[in-house]
Amino acid sequence: MFAVRSFTPVLSRRVHAQQFQCSWRLLSTAALDDKVASFKADIETHLPADGKRVVFATAWLATDNVFVALMHEHFPKVLSGMNLVAIDTMHLFDTTHVVAQQVEAKYGKPALWKAVADVSTREEFNARYGDCEEMDTADFDFVSK
Repeated sequence: MFAVRSFTPVLSRRVHAQQFQCSWRLLSTAALDDKVASFKADIETHLPADGKRVVFATAWLATDNVFVALMHEHFPKVLSGMNLVAIDTMHLFDTTHVVAQQVEAKYGKPALWKAVADVSTREEFNARYGDCEEMDTADFDFVSK
């Protein structure tokens, strides 16, 4: 069991302002344990034990980082042998690069970074291909990935 703090908005009649009332509730870890068990069974069933020829493409989303953490905890040999691939479209948030460095360092798994051909900055991308906001999504995907 673990505790989760939740906030419930409460309308005060006297000041007509929103305040927050905090409460604690206990959540069972059984549902989470079942998901981890299912994940482990899927990895054992579908991935080679040495991780060879396995590629995980990451966008450094929370779910991607949880995957790397679970692999590190439960299947370090698979994680060691597999390829972690990241694609820099030249339009990532600055914080994405920080998160990527932290995940790579924490789990000792550097990613193979791929970038847009012949450009190294967003400005170069825009000069060569145009503003991504004005591009067709298929064209953006083609040139950036």
